[in-house]
Amino acid sequence: MKTLTSTLELVRTTRPAARASRGNLVEIRVRTVPWSAVEHLSARLGVVPSELVGLIGLADRTALRRQKEGFLKPDEADRLLRVGRVFEEAVRVFGTEEKAAKWLSTPSVVFDRATPLSLLDCDAGAQAVSEELIRIDFGDFA
Repeated sequence: MKTLTSTLELVRTTRPAARASRGNLVEIRVRTVPWSAVEHLSARLGVVPSELVGLIGLADRTALRRQKEGFLKPDEADRLLRVGRVFEEAVRVFGTEEKAAKWLSTPSVVFDRATPLSLLDCDAGAQAVSEELIRIDFGDFA
């Protein structure tokens, strides 16, 4: 069973990203999730970093400042981990990162012709995408 800690592994590169505590709860502290995690996850998703930056709610100037500082703020890191968690679910359902990334980037009738990836900018959208992944996993396409 995958936990939030495995999602941290998905986005981090070399530096420990957060401290795990009490099962699946993870505390994300200041200066623990490096900017390189944005670049790393965007490469795995097959999108440009600016698209991922938009999903986690950073303005262009703020993104440049974070890139210069080298770290995301805890709330920004949390939003990045939300995208990583849904990507991890999609990889589990579809079997490969390539298939998962393609599904996340393909417009869907289920989401009113929006891409599942574009819905990950808020928790409600991430929940809707996760629920659709569950339906796909169980073969419920109706």
